[in-house]
Amino acid sequence: MTDPRPKLSWSDLAGARVGIWGLGREGHANLRKLLALEVEPVLVDDRPAGPVEGLPVLATADGGLAALERCDVVVKTPGLSRYRPEVAHLSGRGIPVVGGLGLWLAEADLRRVLCVTGTKGKSTTSSLTGHLLTGLGYRCMVGGNIGAVPYDPANAGDFDFWVIEVSSYQATDLPCSPPVVAVTALHPDHLDWHGGVEQYYRDKLSACSQPGAELTVANGDSALLREHAALLGPRVEWVSEHDDPDATWMDPLGLPGRHNRRNALIARCCLVALGVPGAADTAALRAAAVGYQPLPSRLTPVGTVGGVSFVDDSLSTNVLPTLAALDAFPGRPPQPPLRSPPRPRPASPA
Repeated sequence: MTDPRPKLSWSDLAGARVGIWGLGREGHANLRKLLALEVEPVLVDDRPAGPVEGLPVLATADGGLAALERCDVVVKTPGLSRYRPEVAHLSGRGIPVVGGLGLWLAEADLRRVLCVTGTKGKSTTSSLTGHLLTGLGYRCMVGGNIGAVPYDPANAGDFDFWVIEVSSYQATDLPCSPPVVAVTALHPDHLDWHGGVEQYYRDKLSACSQPGAELTVANGDSALLREHAALLGPRVEWVSEHDDPDATWMDPLGLPGRHNRRNALIARCCLVALGVPGAADTAALRAAAVGYQPLPSRLTPVGTVGGVSFVDDSLSTNVLPTLAALDAFPGRPPQPPLRSPPRPRPASPA
């Protein structure tokens, strides 16, 4: 099988020879899932740090790749680029290289799953969507790239909905998508992993057009997204920060900035598209919004010194969120960095 996105599920791996490649957070969840299926996998990592769960871990470059060649399926951690030559080598030998999230989606009830992606804003949009669902009375897991790994036995539970943040890395492993996908922003990022800007755009937006996708709720204020509308799947609903100008239901969220207003509107649009009762009721939504705790390091107030407000926005790792952060404080120009007084120069020797 050479299809880079075979539609395999976790259940299909019972009784198979399985390799786990990469042992970060998701790699450990992959191991717990396979052990629950009574599968003892081969463990491989680029930089092994010793045995895991009593199982040896092989180095990729020192016997690990050869061990993966003897597997029926390899479950790759998202941090390992799908464009590495080792992936092409395994695929060329007919060994499916899959991701844990894709295995989970392949057998999930997709009518109750929302996938949220975007260069920036996806974490906030995922967390506030989950908060609104909880406030409306539903059991919701917020997971994926943020929060819980949905298939990890340690996170087992009876949920009504799953809100899954999907990174560009994870998107390349998805064989299918839920009917509703949200896209919060698009901007060049992670180009070394994807191999170029246009490939990044295609990978980032691929969740919008996998089998099962029906509607993409997209940031209508993004010129780049509109330029790449052909990648957004069969139907698009554009959401702008200027929509519904008199709406106040999102005020209790306490999120500053026009971009966060749009994130809240995207969340509501997704809930309506999912058919969530109460999602179109502004009074119910306002009540559900109460008590939201913003994610750390995203426009988080730190304090005020000498009339200067300090804000922790350390998750602004490229131009797009930095500009949005500055726009969130109109009329308050950024202050220059504090400078220490010059040190006295030592006296010249006589």
